Amino acid sequence: MKKVIPGLLLFIILSGYAVAQAQVSNSKARQSPIDTSFLLKVNGVEQYIEIKGVSKANPVLLFIHGGPSWPATPMIRKFNQDLAKNFVLVSWDQRNCGKSKTDNAAILTPDLYVEDAHLVTQYLKSEFHVKKIFVACHSWGTIIGINLILKYPGDYAAYIGMGQFVSPNRSEALAHTFVAEQAKLNKDTATLNALNAIPFSVEHGYANGFDGLIGFSMLANKYFQSSEVAILPDPTQLYPDYSKLDWMTPVMTTGKVLFNYMNATDIDFFKFKDFKVPVYFFIGKYDHNTSAAIAAEYFSTIKAPKKELFWFDHSGHSPNWEEPTLFYQRVVQVATENKIN
Repeated sequence: MKKVIPGLLLFIILSGYAVAQAQVSNSKARQSPIDTSFLLKVNGVEQYIEIKGVSKANPVLLFIHGGPSWPATPMIRKFNQDLAKNFVLVSWDQRNCGKSKTDNAAILTPDLYVEDAHLVTQYLKSEFHVKKIFVACHSWGTIIGINLILKYPGDYAAYIGMGQFVSPNRSEALAHTFVAEQAKLNKDTATLNALNAIPFSVEHGYANGFDGLIGFSMLANKYFQSSEVAILPDPTQLYPDYSKLDWMTPVMTTGKVLFNYMNATDIDFFKFKDFKVPVYFFIGKYDHNTSAAIAAEYFSTIKAPKKELFWFDHSGHSPNWEEPTLFYQRVVQVATENKIN
């Protein structure tokens, strides 16, 4: 028996050493940088994911882009790479656009995109060994994001909304009024006549649907611009891998289908007031695409574990790119206020 004990002790010591070494190795691996891109199969469709960060141990931030069907990856590369110092920064091209594959068989609904986003979340949680991630949503992406945190609150450390959708038809009515007022001030009868030729009402939206939205957008752009807001570059020409892509077909096909939900009178987030996730709105002062005033009004009604509204005084619809330095500072602030154990 005495002869066995030293061997047993040696085995225990060596086993403990091996475990400790494995833990050290695992810790180093988790703290290593990451710079990767790949196609992840999500609900049967390969979807493009791009991940960058100085340390895999940092909190995960998933960006949900707008459009619909207009990928944000090129703009994130250009304007938001500072976030990779503090986060595992994840850019995701949603199905049927960007570098993701197209699925012509699926019935496209906001719920499908919510489930896609949730499966991407599950992958990120598993891959980076975290219980929760941060999510930053822009424009159409806020429709996905609000429904995502309502359905799966346990997966998210905080929600950040930019170009926040609330009540699309109310917002569009304010935009019409603004453009008409500006056209009158500028004696722009051509715009006024064209505006009157696009039937729109708060009750029914655009009588001619997607074509009405496109027509109004073309009229409104010159008045939506402000000297206070930076002019953004053309994302389709920023990087060779994206300049080679077809950007407009997804907008005119997938985007046209999803527009039916954005233009519907039953999309009204005012009915969603209670959240179990911290909620932050980043609102551009000059946002007429998704009314800054309505977003602020809605924000005042919601209840959440934590909530805060940040105004961006030199931004319109995209504070994440129009004021990227302030955006970076605010996102880091959100993460600091909501540290994940």
